[in-house]
Amino acid sequence: MLARDANRDIWCLFFSPKDEEDQEETDCHHDNSDGTNNNNNNNRRKTVCPGAGEHPLQYNYTFWYSRRTPSRPASSQSYEQNIRQIGSVASVEQFWRFYSHLVRPGDLSGHSDFHLFKEGIKPMWEDESNRSGGKWIIRLRKGLASRFWENIILAMLGEQFMVGEEICGAVVSIRFQEDILSIWNRTSNDQTTTSRIRDTLRRVLNLPTNSIMEYKTHTDSLRPAQVSHLDSDSGKSL
Repeated sequence: MLARDANRDIWCLFFSPKDEEDQEETDCHHDNSDGTNNNNNNNRRKTVCPGAGEHPLQYNYTFWYSRRTPSRPASSQSYEQNIRQIGSVASVEQFWRFYSHLVRPGDLSGHSDFHLFKEGIKPMWEDESNRSGGKWIIRLRKGLASRFWENIILAMLGEQFMVGEEICGAVVSIRFQEDILSIWNRTSNDQTTTSRIRDTLRRVLNLPTNSIMEYKTHTDSLRPAQVSHLDSDSGKSL
């Protein structure tokens, strides 16, 4: 399913090899407004599609993985070079086939990240869908990342946040002393939306009412002094 990459970490993200049939890149052919089919158009967009009889997700989602050496200086350019797309899903069945073979976040080594974002959105502040948005950040003590990650992505795929198209994706970041969970949305100045996301996070993760959660805008993160996409976050772990 995955070709070998110069970043060999990607090849080791799966518990066992998977067949090509588990997930195929398919040309989803969309009709033009004039009724003609654009199958032969050079601008045809490749995407994954639900298989016959499968239950489609409301949005397609893409898994990404990144890892960096802590001693190396971080920058937006190095971050983009280190991040790798590892697969996309369009249905409930495709998600479980893919996810069931992925290494759990708690088993990753330090300074590794899993990202699950809507198809077409890169997990970067600079992406057009993210630039005006922000993220809720939850810092976790070691040992909680795998369970919390699964709960948050199932809530996201199941549209439990009830904020329309606002959700962009979620990230789990494995660090040496603690782990970081975050969920990204499009519009940071929409307080009604950000509050609803916060309250849904508390519910799906069963967080105590006194849990510390931080909302950070990507505008703040894009300032020149901020060069790391996650390591600049600070706070207290749950």
